[in-house]
Amino acid sequence: MDIRGKAARLIMSHISDRAGDDLNDEYARVEHEIRDLGVGGFCLFGGQADRTPEMIRKLSECAAFPLLVASDLERGLGQQVRGATAFPSLAMCGATGDPRLAQAQGWVTGSEARRVGVNLVFAPVADVDSEPNNPIIGVRAFGTDPSMVADFTRAFVRGLQAAGVAATAKHFPGHGDTVRDSHIELPVVEAGSATIHARELVPFRAAIDEGVKAIMTAHVAYPGLQSDASDSRPTDTLPATLAPDISTALLRGELGFEGLVVTDALLMGGITESYGPGEAAVLALLAGADVLLMPADVEKAIDGIVEATQSGRLSDDRLDTSIERSEELLGWLASRAMPGPAPGGLSEGLGIAFEEPSTVAAAIATRGVTLLRDETGLIPLPAEALSGAVSLVAVTDLKQPDGVGWLKERLESQFPGAELIILDADCSEDRAISIIDSASTSELCIVALFDEISAWKGHSGPDGPVATVITRLLAASRQSIALLFAGPQLVHTVEGADAILCCYDGSQPAQLAGVAALLGETEILGRRR
Repeated sequence: MDIRGKAARLIMSHISDRAGDDLNDEYARVEHEIRDLGVGGFCLFGGQADRTPEMIRKLSECAAFPLLVASDLERGLGQQVRGATAFPSLAMCGATGDPRLAQAQGWVTGSEARRVGVNLVFAPVADVDSEPNNPIIGVRAFGTDPSMVADFTRAFVRGLQAAGVAATAKHFPGHGDTVRDSHIELPVVEAGSATIHARELVPFRAAIDEGVKAIMTAHVAYPGLQSDASDSRPTDTLPATLAPDISTALLRGELGFEGLVVTDALLMGGITESYGPGEAAVLALLAGADVLLMPADVEKAIDGIVEATQSGRLSDDRLDTSIERSEELLGWLASRAMPGPAPGGLSEGLGIAFEEPSTVAAAIATRGVTLLRDETGLIPLPAEALSGAVSLVAVTDLKQPDGVGWLKERLESQFPGAELIILDADCSEDRAISIIDSASTSELCIVALFDEISAWKGHSGPDGPVATVITRLLAASRQSIALLFAGPQLVHTVEGADAILCCYDGSQPAQLAGVAALLGETEILGRRR
């Protein structure tokens, strides 16, 4: 294989089959990158259960070697592929207090991923959610305690890899202590080395001990972990992805990780605000990366690697080492049998019917619902409350038109004559006053707050004007219950509620579990962790 072929083999491209995408154009681009350029794999975004397996199979047949086919599946294959099992957030799993449920989620996720052709799963999130104002981690992490996060990370990895797919712990050495989104700009963690070792690194050590096959690096600067910057830039502006002190000395040297090091997407602002695609690719390889995920320009990244190798900045052996690690992982994947029944003892111990994967997601949601406050004993709702005048309001930034559909159906069927009113950033002042007036004349107001953690959003929680309306709404209500379909960090947004039930995210299992707990159909077992 010539230098250009080796350079391409280190690249992982992507394909998107989400609403609004032109799949034909996407397919043609990726087919070219695989067949003509020789990239080593691609990452799947979106998809449909009835066509994704065939698409992956056809793209794989274009390659001269086996491909790594990856996807972000923190919440199961259903996070990307319509028709597959969608899980609630990892924070809701963590709230159950039972790592066996993380193992079960990992196993279901791996089994479904394997059957559609995905062999490298970018999960679990091993970050410790230590910063309440973090705009990009939040409920994506299992919790706030390093030891607890380590236990759940280890269990998730065990379940995924038992299904024959490779797990990826992310975002090394930790993205939980940031107030900026690395999709937009470069965050900086100011904590010192001792704090990072005692907090951020604990779950990654556990994942390595469990035999995790891959680790993804973060586009976050950690001055406390770095000495001299490799490219003569100040250490407080050098992302971990490009820092040899972190990706090699710490991860491989001190922690002893021998698997595949994958960069976070190189098209993210934490990289592109300072580096072009060619230079970013070269610096990531010099730092210790093996797979260069989603460069801003695939061909320019390849060109940069070729030029650096020809000039002697990169050695041919350096490329070979990373290719060998990919081939070692591909060999492991090829040796795994297709998933059979759930791992021994897991099904019996949890009392879940694994034959229907959605029951695993439902069990996690049911056991994760957490009561944060109930000053007047409103939850579960007493029988008389079900027949009185009730005002139902959903505050949402969910992008899907039917994002609150499950909640709407259940609440409106439970409270005849009541209609779930949507409050969002487009709500006018006149409409806000109307919603508040309606709540003030009702015996009970139920406010459901949805907040979706998403890339390039840059913040968590509702915008200022919407938050103000929520405060006014709760203040005007005679009695109020807040259903928090978001992380407990946003409890201040519904501070005026008499009772607060945390359901962590807006997934179908979380919505259904939240209403069931509200009505007393299920016991509330979750704990904020």
